[in-house]
Amino acid sequence: MEITIERIMPCIADPGKIRFVALIDENIDEILPYLNAILPTAIYNHAGKSLTVTKGERIITIYPNRILAGKIDNEKDAKEVIDWLKENIEYCRKNKDKIKPEYKRRVKLEVLHVYKLLPRINCGKCEENTCLAFAVKVVNEEKNIINCKEIFLPAYDEKRKILFELLKSSGYKTPDFY
Repeated sequence: MEITIERIMPCIADPGKIRFVALIDENIDEILPYLNAILPTAIYNHAGKSLTVTKGERIITIYPNRILAGKIDNEKDAKEVIDWLKENIEYCRKNKDKIKPEYKRRVKLEVLHVYKLLPRINCGKCEENTCLAFAVKVVNEEKNIINCKEIFLPAYDEKRKILFELLKSSGYKTPDFY
């Protein structure tokens, strides 16, 4: 399988970055549900035959024969994203019998949903000025929820359980203990 960058353009969301369109030399429609199963931040649209995944702040949408990606640092980063996708596609192909395809669409995690479940005391222990800023970083996978020390206090037990379930169901990494 070959993936070739067809076009590189300035990123609309972040002028300091680029976006690209790449072509896949074969149809990978049948692999999309498997990728949805193994990539925790994937959002699959079965009817639209597309899978959108975030990798850091990068936003990558995979169609059966093409890839659109934004918030890419540079051409080298674009090639690394393509290599990462190839590895995951090949992994799914080789392990189809061991992976249960996931056809359901994951819920996209919203910043305000996370924020409402945080302590909202703006203590700064997470190294952010506000809990809202921390929630943005968690949703964008720039910080992990374990950086919030306050959420582990007994006073926040109920909120923590709900928050961790929300994060887990949206494909985010959560601690095994909670």
